[in-house]
Amino acid sequence: MKERRIVTNCLVTGGTGFVGSHIVRLLCEKEHSVTVLARGTSDFQLLDGLTYQTTSADLRDAEAVHEAVPADTEWLFHNAAIMADWGSKRKYFPVNVEGTRHVLEAMRKKDVPQLVLTSSTAVYGFPNKKEPMNEDWPKRPENAYQESKMEAEKLVREYQSTYGIKASMVRGPVVLGRGDMFTTPQLIEFAREGGMVLFSGGKNVQTYLHAEDFARGLVLAAENMQRAEGKAYNVGSFTCQYRDLAEALTEKLELDSKFRNYPYGAAVAIGVMAERLYMAFNRKNAPLLTSFRVKMFGTEYQIDYSKAMAEINYRPEWDLESTVQDMVQWEGFVKPR
Repeated sequence: MKERRIVTNCLVTGGTGFVGSHIVRLLCEKEHSVTVLARGTSDFQLLDGLTYQTTSADLRDAEAVHEAVPADTEWLFHNAAIMADWGSKRKYFPVNVEGTRHVLEAMRKKDVPQLVLTSSTAVYGFPNKKEPMNEDWPKRPENAYQESKMEAEKLVREYQSTYGIKASMVRGPVVLGRGDMFTTPQLIEFAREGGMVLFSGGKNVQTYLHAEDFARGLVLAAENMQRAEGKAYNVGSFTCQYRDLAEALTEKLELDSKFRNYPYGAAVAIGVMAERLYMAFNRKNAPLLTSFRVKMFGTEYQIDYSKAMAEINYRPEWDLESTVQDMVQWEGFVKPR
């Protein structure tokens, strides 16, 4: 006799984006009922072939968000956020922080029982330590994006303690794989146009995350809310030297293994100087080299995700080779945003 599946009404904010599309796909595979909350201008290409409903709102509009959240929502995955390496609080906070508040308010008023927040290990800043970071690592954000993710987590905890909303937060490091319109296009562009950039030889060890594994961690938190409630979980796919990632990507692209190497400290200083110049001239686009980009790929950045493995049965399914293969196969399908 076939086991009867329990269908849950799920809402995914930012479901048309990189990580969000993987969440939607996984929920559909598990035969849940899925509604995607997106802006009216969103591109649904990453959801081709899936069965879902849609609802529309700009997260900056509290009333629109309230109207867009279906009253029968049981699991709300709050994934929508602005992610970039350049900009002030004015760029990030209206969506990443106030948008989170609007989602939480809609949940409170419509009695939506549980939330899983897509967060980031960015809340730890860039400590540049060889010790793997667990969930209790000090939160020391270094730019407006990282600060916005920390403030979003604070809001979730506030609504948990004040209104009894059941919630869990899942934090990921650098996310790679198909659907990526930020990091993967940058790395491939560097590889094709002069060689991958290394900082101090690229021997720094980092943890990376495939978006499908990220989605798996988020859904597991929802499925195990009795255990996950009130907790944050780190997730990752594999850990290696940055140079290993650069060499694997170059090999998959069938390019010569030529790398541009810069001293880490000097590269950070150049990034800071470039940012100040761009800000002084009110440039909207980011400079080619920012301190964030240097730190993102030049620091020691190991993530301890043993807590997720022990408590919600998280098991990554992607490794270095399969992730790089997925990155290369994705190239050319979608233009980076």
